[in-house]
Amino acid sequence: MALPFKTVLIIDEMPMIAAGFHETLKSLQPAVKVEHVTNAFTALSARTYEDRSFDLVVLGSDEEHSPGSLLLPAAELRERFSGVRILIYTDKYDPAIIEAIGQGTIDACVHKNEEILEIHNAWRHLQQDQTYLSPMLHTLYAQYRLNR
Repeated sequence: MALPFKTVLIIDEMPMIAAGFHETLKSLQPAVKVEHVTNAFTALSARTYEDRSFDLVVLGSDEEHSPGSLLLPAAELRERFSGVRILIYTDKYDPAIIEAIGQGTIDACVHKNEEILEIHNAWRHLQQDQTYLSPMLHTLYAQYRLNR
């Protein structure tokens, strides 16, 4: 049985990404509360979040930050917000992120160039307490493993 997420924190420097997630997540679950900050440091250190908890944190990567550079903030966010699920939303491929899914640091990863359906799929899997890797990233990781 799915456990509905009540609160989601979007961490991305681009407000349009946050707005898109807000609209998408509200369409999946109208009662969900979605908040946005531009960087993980703010979420980890701002007094606003001292007594807060989130069910899901979406961490976006950008051109300056590779997905792998999100591993430390993801681990810190998991520690800071006990019980939180972490979804990485990226336009880059990084095998370290995919391997972190199996190690419990990251719960899901979706490539930004995939259809919005992949956000829906990740949402459903995470609510079922399952991990999720979008098809594009799954294919890239399979090719990476074959070439190792």
